[in-house]
Amino acid sequence: MRPTRAIATVTAAATVAVGAAAPAPAAHPPTAPGRTVSVEPLADDLRLPGAGAAWRLRYTSTSWSGRAAIVSGTLSVPPGRPPRHGWPVVSLAPGFGGTPDACAPSRAGVPPFALPFGEALLAAGYAVAVTDYEGIGTPGESSVVHGPAEAYAVIDIVRAARRLAAVSRAWAAVGYSLGGHAALWAGHLARQYAPELRHTGTVAIAATTQWAAQFAAPPFRDPAAPFSPIVPYMGRTLALTHPGEFRAADWFTPAGLDLVELAGRVCVEEMAATIAGVTNGAALRDPAAAADAFTALLAPHEIPIGRYRRPVRLAHGTTDALPAVLSEITAGQLAAAGSDVEYAPVPGADHFTVLAAVTPTTVDWLAEMFASVPG
Repeated sequence: MRPTRAIATVTAAATVAVGAAAPAPAAHPPTAPGRTVSVEPLADDLRLPGAGAAWRLRYTSTSWSGRAAIVSGTLSVPPGRPPRHGWPVVSLAPGFGGTPDACAPSRAGVPPFALPFGEALLAAGYAVAVTDYEGIGTPGESSVVHGPAEAYAVIDIVRAARRLAAVSRAWAAVGYSLGGHAALWAGHLARQYAPELRHTGTVAIAATTQWAAQFAAPPFRDPAAPFSPIVPYMGRTLALTHPGEFRAADWFTPAGLDLVELAGRVCVEEMAATIAGVTNGAALRDPAAAADAFTALLAPHEIPIGRYRRPVRLAHGTTDALPAVLSEITAGQLAAAGSDVEYAPVPGADHFTVLAAVTPTTVDWLAEMFASVPG
């Protein structure tokens, strides 16, 4: 949800960030996940159009490390009386906007291009929960791309929502861009991690999948190609997830290290403006070697391929700089593994216009998913 139109080509063509190997969730975390820590009304300028009540909340979750964590996010419910079993919940996983706390969707707001999508979900009768992800909006650093941690944040905000408002146990994972990656991981882990909830299915829009294929492409390996504004954040996350194994100075040039430092203070929009004209070769010591190394590090966070228990729906714009073929490949792999999958290419849509274009289809998909799982 967070990238802006100005950085479409660089972020979508070479979206990269890393996390550690996927740990199992702690068997008995110090604080049970999904508990509300704090709640406050959401400021008027941050509300989704058409919302009834809306809150900013902090809730407990499970960190990438398997320890307890506190994550922030928002919950918006439709106006009027809830249905008998409460509002069904869409846990809406946003795209990446940067790791500083100011970049959290609960603080920065929803980008204008995504507002109609959230409004349509509310109008269709869904409570909309949006996570900020671990370490963005709360103390500590974010691991950025880490499949299980993303999933835990997406699932636990549903648990927290049930403590805050009249919402149902039935929920769906819907994600955009990096959030599509999070939603797919959430769909994979939903039954194991939160068996008390009723997961109805997963929708992933313009999802950042197939990391190995992305790193193999020229936009990351070519020294003359534009440097992605996402990569400096990698320099920070690797130090967190691979302590003692990763040193930013081994991979980044002095100019690149300056950008790694800047990533701790600014959101993606400002980073994109700062690196305009910077090439991979100017920021990375050996872009191809870095691509190989990061491919290995991201391997545990490829989308799990197997038989998902609930339906999976993917949509991708055909003119997206993040190639639509990535979602097509993911859909084919899941279908071959026995999952109920549907892939919808969106003709003429790019990484930002796809949300508006696919909104009616998404609402139809969700109606089918929730109809099959009582609240």
